[in-house]
Amino acid sequence: MSNVKGSGFGVEGPVEGRGKRAAGFSPRGPVRVERKRWDGETRSAIRVFVFALLVTVGRPAFAADPWADHVESYLPGASASAPYTNPQAALGEPARFTDHELFPSVVSLLSPPFLGSQIVQLAEGGSLTVRFDEPVTDHPAHPFGADLIVFSNNFFVGSYPDGTLSNPAQLYVDGTGRLEVSADGVNFFEVPGALESGLFPTQGYLDAAPFAETPGQVPTDFRVPVNPALKVSDFSGLTFAQALALYAGSGGGAPVDISLAVAAGGQPAGLTQVSYVRISNLSATPLEIDAFASVPEPLTLVLLWPASLAVGRRNRPRDLKGRQLRFAAMQGRG
Repeated sequence: MSNVKGSGFGVEGPVEGRGKRAAGFSPRGPVRVERKRWDGETRSAIRVFVFALLVTVGRPAFAADPWADHVESYLPGASASAPYTNPQAALGEPARFTDHELFPSVVSLLSPPFLGSQIVQLAEGGSLTVRFDEPVTDHPAHPFGADLIVFSNNFFVGSYPDGTLSNPAQLYVDGTGRLEVSADGVNFFEVPGALESGLFPTQGYLDAAPFAETPGQVPTDFRVPVNPALKVSDFSGLTFAQALALYAGSGGGAPVDISLAVAAGGQPAGLTQVSYVRISNLSATPLEIDAFASVPEPLTLVLLWPASLAVGRRNRPRDLKGRQLRFAAMQGRG
């Protein structure tokens, strides 16, 4: 960030088995014992759960590691300044809390990350290329069509300490970045305007005040995009709580639809997945990047578990008396 480092960011003013019959004996003599059968509810639930587990374990771990894993190249640019020239800062999860000795603060819409360990700077002419171990996929079920989320240190201007946003809303944005994606690390295709709006500032917690000096207890979800239809003006004059409501549990970041990548001449690149992301600074103002996240594929099969329980209830056996008699026999009381 070119003109602010430290506290006071964004401040105006000061988640059937088949039953078996077996002969048994009790103190009162031999009895017929029927072992308990799985009812329809249990059978259905077990089948769905096991199938979902097998599919989930057998698939790539998109949900387990959605962050960029490697720095492929880094050009700091003409005027990048220490300590913001460590490209490793852009790997892993986005920052939730800035543990500064003098100015500790949660990362919020009004309080961005500012440590050299949290962000990397791209000065004029600078670029950063990162690689994902698990590819970023273009999945039709991704929220709002977003497949990738890029986190920076942009922030809204608002009042201290309550965090009411200015009216009209003001968004502090660094330099202008060009975002390109690639499947092979050789052929890159631009996603036009992906970083143009500067939205959406990072939000680390759902339960922390905008300038809290201690971490919150309820984290946001950095894998879920904010609705890209929202504009800066939609945040004008909102209270901090109202602004968070627009995020709907998301941790912010710029949502990117990789299907919008274009080849030379403006034709669609036709990418279904990418492993490389490159950002280049096209302006004289430094651009600072915190992290990259891949939007995971929805685990729809796991969501069928509650539905299977509901279906099972309709087929629940009503022979409670028979169950009680069989249980008593098994216990030697029949």
